[in-house]
Amino acid sequence: MNTANFSLIQAGLSIEGNIVADHGISCFGLVGGDLLSAHGLVHVGPEGLIRGTVQGDHVLVDGTVEGDVVARISLHINGKVKGRIGYAGTIRLGPNAALEGTISRITGIGYDAATTTAEAVQSEPVA
Repeated sequence: MNTANFSLIQAGLSIEGNIVADHGISCFGLVGGDLLSAHGLVHVGPEGLIRGTVQGDHVLVDGTVEGDVVARISLHINGKVKGRIGYAGTIRLGPNAALEGTISRITGIGYDAATTTAEAVQSEPVA
């Protein structure tokens, strides 16, 4: 039996530091650091605030990210992002999307906890 793992950061919870997971993460609270997932969905809920890098296979931003965002497969933004945005698969901007930064399509993004999103986004030229 294969069960999916998922972590939840509830509203009212504040975490200072980086969070690295090998599964999906949903954040409705505040994270003062990077939110990185090796596999699965990274969701920033409507009241969620990330002050750092967000990276995952699938990234859904309904809240606010003050930092870079990288999606290896799909990216859906219906919230606010202040930073560089890199995606390797598809991107969708919802009616409430507010962006301050750049958007770049990046080929061949892999997960490497040692490589920051900023380095990945900077290494690819904008086409």
